[in-house]
Amino acid sequence: MAEAPPKSTKPPPYSESSLVSQLLGSTNLSAPPALARALQSAAPLLKVFGKIINVVGPFYMKLFDMALYVYRVLPFDLFQACLGLGLCFCGGSYVASIAAIEAFRMAGWETTKAALLDIAEEMRHVKKANDADNKKDDDGNGLADVDELQPAELLQRKLSLFATAVKDPNKLSVALGGLYTAWLAVQGTLRIEFARTITLGVSMAEAATPTALKLGVPLLAHLIPPKYHHWIPTIIKNFIRAIAVSLAWKLQVINSAIQSALRGGLMFARYLMKWANEKQYISIDANSSYLDECVGYSVAFFGFYCQFTWGFGMPFPLNLIMWPFTLVEWYIRWSITTPAA
Repeated sequence: MAEAPPKSTKPPPYSESSLVSQLLGSTNLSAPPALARALQSAAPLLKVFGKIINVVGPFYMKLFDMALYVYRVLPFDLFQACLGLGLCFCGGSYVASIAAIEAFRMAGWETTKAALLDIAEEMRHVKKANDADNKKDDDGNGLADVDELQPAELLQRKLSLFATAVKDPNKLSVALGGLYTAWLAVQGTLRIEFARTITLGVSMAEAATPTALKLGVPLLAHLIPPKYHHWIPTIIKNFIRAIAVSLAWKLQVINSAIQSALRGGLMFARYLMKWANEKQYISIDANSSYLDECVGYSVAFFGFYCQFTWGFGMPFPLNLIMWPFTLVEWYIRWSITTPAA
């Protein structure tokens, strides 16, 4: 009688899918990990965040759809003219963002474009699923199900919808990674472009720090308990550095506002004339006429005047509409001003 072959002691080959299935199957048998407990503890904050998203999210989605519609409908020359107006009236406020866009186009545009197209493809799936979900009325009472949910329940429902609507999570992950890699390259370009601004802020901080320490240490020593006194120099240095860098950026904003107003005014006038000539509304040769310069410089002067009267920021209510872009602008300034790790 033939003996049975000995059982192999070799471990089975590695399989990612089997490992994931094993880990998912064991979650019900073990206590939640520390991160899960932390997220459960943060549930009240997530509820507040969900309420904010519920209020502002639909507004910005409609705003984005409107901007996309305008981009598709407007002729290219008119769209460029509108961009010129934007530079005239907002160029100083978003100097770092504009520079980042230009750096993306010059340095890593192909990588960025491919990543954005992949992300847009997945976002179209999410938007399609979200539009269908917003119309669901499973209980048949005439009200959409999403309108009857509490904020926390709605947030959980939308997160679940996002997770199921994304068709290829790996492609989305690779696209986000490619976008981040391109951003690192752009960040280096921006550090060089704004090196003069950063150096000015740092040098002003170094010049003002000794005086600030002489005045601030005795004052804060009476206001802060003795066990925290070793923090006083650090607090003063960082405070002075923040003020100096903010002042340096303010000077950069003024300089960029002038440049962007001139550039935007000429863009507006020249592309508008080009469109009008193509439509045969006018018949003027831009090369032999000074009309584009007259109109462009006039618009540039008015644009800079508006930026100056607005304090080189957005007036109400535009500041509420533009606050996501303002956050991006401040993040870019912070990321290129802070020392690289």
